[in-house]
Amino acid sequence: MKILVLGNVRAEGLELLEEFADVKVLPEPVAQEEILACISDVDGVLHKFGGIDAEVIARQSKLRIIARHGVGLDLLDMDSIRAAGIPVSTTQDTNSNAVAEAAVGLALSLLRHIQRGNEMITRDRSWARETLMGRELRHSTVGIVGYGRIGRLVAKYFAAFGSKILVNDSDPAAVADSSYPAVSLDELMSTADVVSLHCPLVPSTRNLIDAERLALLRDHAILINTARGGLIDQDALATALWAGTIGGAALDVFDVEPPDFDDPLFSCPNLTTTPHVAAMTIEAQIAMAIQTATELRRVLVDGEAPSNNVAVE
Repeated sequence: MKILVLGNVRAEGLELLEEFADVKVLPEPVAQEEILACISDVDGVLHKFGGIDAEVIARQSKLRIIARHGVGLDLLDMDSIRAAGIPVSTTQDTNSNAVAEAAVGLALSLLRHIQRGNEMITRDRSWARETLMGRELRHSTVGIVGYGRIGRLVAKYFAAFGSKILVNDSDPAAVADSSYPAVSLDELMSTADVVSLHCPLVPSTRNLIDAERLALLRDHAILINTARGGLIDQDALATALWAGTIGGAALDVFDVEPPDFDDPLFSCPNLTTTPHVAAMTIEAQIAMAIQTATELRRVLVDGEAPSNNVAVE
């Protein structure tokens, strides 16, 4: 039995896989040619990084399960995968807390100018603290865009600071049981002091936050994205940051990763960036590695159905 691991996965998961299969690991960054070269006789894929497109699916001959190390599906051609009848499972809640904590941390960093304060001392050797007047989360209005597992945790954590919470989701059922007011996206953008994105990247959400929606933000409002880079029109965001029409942005994700480091976005004032590390905690990475390995054993060895097949429409 052969398993292909795409990306850097913790040893705790790899050791479980090696108990029942021959394991080949393609470390990050994973090139498409590498996947195509070894997918033909693979029984299962543990997917963390790299694209699985129609060409990859056409090249495989006996793939029985794709176990996703995470929850995002934007790197998978789900139409081709469904047409081939291959189940896809995700790790559901294993990284939710890590991402939620990161979103709150990025908001605090922007509101209290933590990155700029560090640079003031370590780079500029100055002490102009009056230029770093911040804002508190207490009594601030926080808008959560995407009220799924992560969005609900983020709302809970911001509420613990005393923030007023507004929620938005394209699926009315997702906010039906919310204890927080559910509002339209435009109302949320024009009302919130902090906007945090937690929705999936699908065709209907690409550039969800475009120039028109950025123009709705107040000049002190900040935008946090720990979901997917394609949710924001990066050129429009750069324009807003340079113009000072919004208070700031914190991005953990980008439309292309790694991004073009010469992009004008990265020289914008009041921008905080991290290299897609919201889920990069020891706890989350171990949990995702073990859960994906367990899912592969469940299907390939025990002959059971996937615990959660997101390829079923």
